[in-house]
Formats: sequence, C-alpha cells, structure tokens
Amino acid sequence: MTESPMTESPMTESPMTDIQLCSGKDEWDAYVSQQNHSSFSHLHGWGETLASVYDLQLFRLAARDREKQNKIVGILPLILFPAPGQDPRLISLPYSDAAGILAQDAATQEKLLLAALKLAQDLGASHLELRQSGDLAIPRTKPPMTHTPNTFKVGLTRDLPDSVEALWQKMGPKIRNQVRKAEKSGGKVIIGGSELLPQFYAVFSENMRDLGSPVHDRILFDRMARHLPEQLKILLVTIKDLPVATAMVFFHNKALFNPWASSLRRFRPACPNMLLYWRMLSYALEKGCQQFDFGRSSPHGSTCRFKCQWGAKQQPLTWHVFSLAHPPWKPEGESLVDEKWKRLTVEASQTLGPSIRRWISL
Repeated sequence: MTESPMTESPMTESPMTDIQLCSGKDEWDAYVSQQNHSSFSHLHGWGETLASVYDLQLFRLAARDREKQNKIVGILPLILFPAPGQDPRLISLPYSDAAGILAQDAATQEKLLLAALKLAQDLGASHLELRQSGDLAIPRTKPPMTHTPNTFKVGLTRDLPDSVEALWQKMGPKIRNQVRKAEKSGGKVIIGGSELLPQFYAVFSENMRDLGSPVHDRILFDRMARHLPEQLKILLVTIKDLPVATAMVFFHNKALFNPWASSLRRFRPACPNMLLYWRMLSYALEKGCQQFDFGRSSPHGSTCRFKCQWGAKQQPLTWHVFSLAHPPWKPEGESLVDEKWKRLTVEASQTLGPSIRRWISL
C-alpha cells in the first residue's frame, strides 16, 4: 500500500467542518461502529487489507467539527484504481458492495463528496465511484462532470427473529428438507477463524474456477484475518472429512455479513450449500445478531432468487459515478466471467487468477 503524504492535513474548510485525511484506526473505527448504516467494509482493517495486498493508494477522508473538539462527523474511504488500459478511478471501495459516505447530515455528506472530487482531480483520476447503500446528497456547486447512478446490483438482507427455533419454522419445507438431506449425507459444520483458511481457499478457488472467474490472491484472506480478527469467521461444511462448502463472514453492529460463499459442484446433490446457509443464519442468531447480509446480486438472477428463498429482501445499492472525462465510466461493463477460465486446472487458476482479479473492481 502507498501511504498518502497528506495525512491529517486540511483539504477543504467551512466555518465549522474541516475535511482531512485520517490515519487513526481507533478513532475511525469508533465512528464507523456508531453509525447504524455502516458496513464492515467501512472498517479501517478492510481498506488496509485491500490496499496493502494489491499495492493501491488508500485515502481516508474524515469530516471534523471544530465546534465539537475536532470530532469526526463523517467519513469516506477511497482507493485509487489505475487499472491497465482504463482511465484511473477513485473508488469507495473496489471489491466491496457498499463503502460510501457516512455522515451526520446532508451538508457534511456534500462536503465529503466535494473533497473526493477535488482529490480525484488532484490525482489525475478520470472518475469517482461511490458505492452507496443509502441516499447521496449531490452538491449544487461542483466541478464540470457527468453524474450517473448505476443500479445494476442490489443488496440482500433479512431481519432475524428472536430464536433459532423461530427461524427454522419460518423456513419453507423445501429448505428444511434440503438441510436435513445434507445432514443425512454426513454434512457437518465447523466454525473457526484463520486456522480454516487453507480449506476455505481450496473450496473457494475451485468454485471460482468452475464459475469461470479469476480468484483473489490467498494473501488477501490471510491479511483480512490479521486486520479484522474480531470480525472474521469461517464456516466450513465437510462430508466424510472432505471440505465441500465454505463461507467467510464478518460481524459488525449486530449484523453478520457474508461477502463470499462457495460449494463444490460435484457434491451439489448432497445439498451442502443449504446446510451452509442455514448454519450461517442460525450462527448469526446465536451470536446476538439482528440482521443477516447476503451480499450483492444481480436483480432477478439465479443467486438473487437463491438468497430470496431464505427470506432476503432486496435493498437499493447504487454505485454513483462522477466522470470528469468523457466517456462516463460504466461499472457494469466489467465482468468476472470468462468461459475459457473454466478449462484451467485449479492450480493454474490459483497461480494466474490474482494478477487478473486485482484489476477487476467488482
């Protein structure tokens, strides 16, 4: 990761609020944890991991209120993403569903957006991409640009009932039967941390190969376990001691987030993925969570339908692109799928995948 030399220096000013670059982990995470609409991807360790593994510049904008002892009243994490063959972009954040602006009010949100636009200009970035889970206040006064809200993805979440028993009863008979089938096939669930990373990556990388998608570097997940040890857990489904399905989850603010889940296709008849999702939801309840986040999907796609059968509700997920150059950037122009990739061995996909995956921001 390339550190900015501007740490903690004022960028824009108003009578009450300064926008600065912030480096302090404890102060940053304390603010994030106080925000009801924040995600685990806003946490200091998430951005640190992405930037350090893929050698990207990370900027953490913080709005500070001078009338409140310079207290943080808004944040925006950003990464400069100079993908080869493309205009450089400033993104909040690549490889993430939603890590946009968190702010106490619309005025602070506008100041952070203006500061991000100025930073993009200063860095020579042609586009600013804010992955926002809520509303975004667009400033009346802004540099010449094209603003395009992109809604080609949705977030999927479900509120959790008071008990595991109530959750089980809310599941339809088809889901309950498939969970039981996985258990009768010998499916068992192990829950742990970094010690399960080898099994997680083996299943995850094979599944990515089968989907035709380049896989993230194994180091990314190792570094996540190091930077987010209190939030990260791995669930592993085994059949006859063989890992067949897995998920990485993150605890944050009474919610359990699941950005990655995979299962091996050759074991699909035994329904290990159904046992995996049931255990993620029940585990969230056991740990006192009130909500489960299934991650993003394309509306009406097969993965979206799969998540909806578990009670997930679609939430707006808007990726706002502010283009300072022409033509405007279109995030949906990126793709994670290449049919030729499916013909590689798993070992080859693990070796070749990270150098390609790092430049796909999805």
